[in-house]
Amino acid sequence: MSELADKAKDYINEKRDNDQEATQEDWLDRVKSNVSDAWEDIKDKADDAWEKTKDAAEDVKAEWRKKTN
Repeated sequence: MSELADKAKDYINEKRDNDQEATQEDWLDRVKSNVSDAWEDIKDKADDAWEKTKDAAEDVKAEWRKKTN
């Protein structure tokens, strides 16, 4: 949580440096967007891991069939 607080401070400073108003709504929209992007990255990595695992499982099945036939 302290990382998020630091990012909030950076957001406020950025807005102040650009002579803009920092609002909670804008901040929450930014956080929401970052979480959404992070979720997409996690989902993509999970899909890749699943596909790699699935391919490895199929390879093991194929090897087992060769040995048992």
